Amino acid sequence: MLGVPFPDENNPVMGDPFMPAITAIIEMDAKRAPQDKLACVSKCSQHIFEALSTSNNEPANADDFLTSLVYVVLKANPPRLHSNMQYMIRFGLPHSLMAGESGYYFTNLSCAVAFIEKLDGSALNLSPEEFEGYMRGQRAPAALTKRHQVANDTQKLLEELQGRQQKLHQGVDALTIELQKWVQVVHSQLDEATSQFDKVQKEITAQVEASQVMSSLAQDGSQEKVKEQQPVLLPNDNCQAPKQTAC
Repeated sequence: MLGVPFPDENNPVMGDPFMPAITAIIEMDAKRAPQDKLACVSKCSQHIFEALSTSNNEPANADDFLTSLVYVVLKANPPRLHSNMQYMIRFGLPHSLMAGESGYYFTNLSCAVAFIEKLDGSALNLSPEEFEGYMRGQRAPAALTKRHQVANDTQKLLEELQGRQQKLHQGVDALTIELQKWVQVVHSQLDEATSQFDKVQKEITAQVEASQVMSSLAQDGSQEKVKEQQPVLLPNDNCQAPKQTAC
């Protein structure tokens, strides 16, 4: 609503670019001397200009600086802000508060504080009802509402992805169990087939050995029959010995 220029979505700047300025204005309360407190105001303003230079391609103007300073003061909520400003006015050097770069920064801080003190709905182009709703936290800016919506959608998407991941893990576990069971069944079937193969092989070996024994017995029997069937040659009575001749 203040019209503070923030980096667009394509800018690589992460987080709040005004955080260094917020830190610097908070450190003002820890300083003792008025010039040190004023130095914190100058440091805060310089960080604001640096943040604006990263947000816009064009140089920052006075309006952007003042609205950004209002935003920084609201975000920082510096402790004892009024007391610190009165301390610098009473005990600081007049030329430092009324002239120069530090004087310009202190004057803008005074304007920002006065704007916040007199802030109402008309300053933000809001009706009194809308302004009260925002101040009581009953309403939220459209950008903030959009951020909440995006955050809720992202949360829902993450929950959905987690649910899918859990289902995927459960499916993988069930598939692993089924695969283990299938492997066990295959191993049992292989063992059974191996045992049956061994039995069949033993039976075949026994049959081969039996056939060999039978064939050897058959060969022995045939040889004996052949021997029995061979004729026996007897001496002939007509055969006479050779006659002896006288020398």
